[in-house]
Amino acid sequence: MIGEISERCLRCYKEQYWFGKNFLFNYINENNVKGKRVLEIGCAEAGLLKFYNDNGAKCSGLELSETRFNNAVILNDKDKLHLFQANICDPSSYKNHIKQNYDLIIIRDVIEHISNKETALSNIFSILKPGGKLFISYPPKYCPYAGHQQTIPNVLGKIPYIHLMPNFLYERYLKLIKCSSKKIKYLMETKKTRVSNFEMFQLLSTKGFKVLKRSNWFIRPSYSFRFKLPKLKNPFSWIPVLDEIFCNGMLVLVERSKV
Repeated sequence: MIGEISERCLRCYKEQYWFGKNFLFNYINENNVKGKRVLEIGCAEAGLLKFYNDNGAKCSGLELSETRFNNAVILNDKDKLHLFQANICDPSSYKNHIKQNYDLIIIRDVIEHISNKETALSNIFSILKPGGKLFISYPPKYCPYAGHQQTIPNVLGKIPYIHLMPNFLYERYLKLIKCSSKKIKYLMETKKTRVSNFEMFQLLSTKGFKVLKRSNWFIRPSYSFRFKLPKLKNPFSWIPVLDEIFCNGMLVLVERSKV
């Protein structure tokens, strides 16, 4: 029942659809996705996939979280979207769901939570068609909210860059502002699994992906939906270190080598 889904997750569902319609479709620059096979890894409520399905794509969604997977099942037509619960780092968890390779794979604001990114990208490469495209977005390691501390209910937790504190100080601070133990665990894990732009592009190159497009945002496109702000690219994106410090979202489009 839709009534069982939190307001936050319903808002995420609407944002996901909005992101596809108002940004991602044009960013990837595919004029026609009819009949194309699209997979989103970490699809959450699968609003983005609904947009692609509405435009004729054959869509699959892989989601690890039981709550978000159940939300996706409730909010979408199971005959139109192929949704399954699995872990991209564990091929045995999805082998029965993936029978053919994909034209497009999307992993949006998820890769920063994966501890073994090398394995994840290797597995993504193996299920992407030669010449297929992969879209990745993530907050770089040293950006204001790479620690996802904006999810802390207390306003004292939403301070930019506080995740850069040494671990012991950061954990003490989170306890001081009354974060729950569950939230502290999530934030400490996120701090540990962050990824820098240098690390990400090195991994992509090593795994056989060719970069087609990259954009570094000070006000990321999704903030237009969340906060009604105009999107704005990072004016310091060409300067190492500053390309991360003043970035709130890195967006990358790559292609799998055709051989």
